[in-house]
Amino acid sequence: MKPNKLLYVAFAVVAMAQLFVPGWMISTMADIAKTGNEFVFKVRHNRAGASLNGNYVWLSFEANKFKVADKKAWDNNQGVFVTFEKDNQGFARVQSVTKEKPVASRDWVKARAFLNNKDSSFLRLNFPFSNYYVPDVNTREAEKKFNETINDSTRTITLKINIRENQFLAGELMVDSMKYSEFVKKLEKK
Repeated sequence: MKPNKLLYVAFAVVAMAQLFVPGWMISTMADIAKTGNEFVFKVRHNRAGASLNGNYVWLSFEANKFKVADKKAWDNNQGVFVTFEKDNQGFARVQSVTKEKPVASRDWVKARAFLNNKDSSFLRLNFPFSNYYVPDVNTREAEKKFNETINDSTRTITLKINIRENQFLAGELMVDSMKYSEFVKKLEKK
């Protein structure tokens, strides 16, 4: 094969790969949106509940701890498998935490577990969807107001997540019943 033909073949293979990979990623996310179970995670109301840093909101959820019988069986910063269920209000809650991959449920993600400093009979869980990207956040006022809102226990801040076997798709971050992007736009108009 001539060098020019080899170059054209290599170019075609690279071009096909560049088209295939994003298409595959989009179809996977669409499949998770369709077949994954939707859970509504409630954000905690305290200074550790969330913080806005650049274009990311770092979230801590109410469903981020789990009572364990034997604290000695767990290590700090240990990888665990967390399965979820819905409570009587429809919010996500941790059903189980195991060291083994769940077989009976599809509603799980891999997370990091830490022994709670105040009460070591609880594991504190750090989920892979704890950081949420928000575009066009460029004002200090929006950051200040959001941090005030997260400390206001009368407000409800939620994040919908579709989960299926360690794959997840984050929905819109909501402040009360308003999308976060609308919440920021409303602040910028004041």
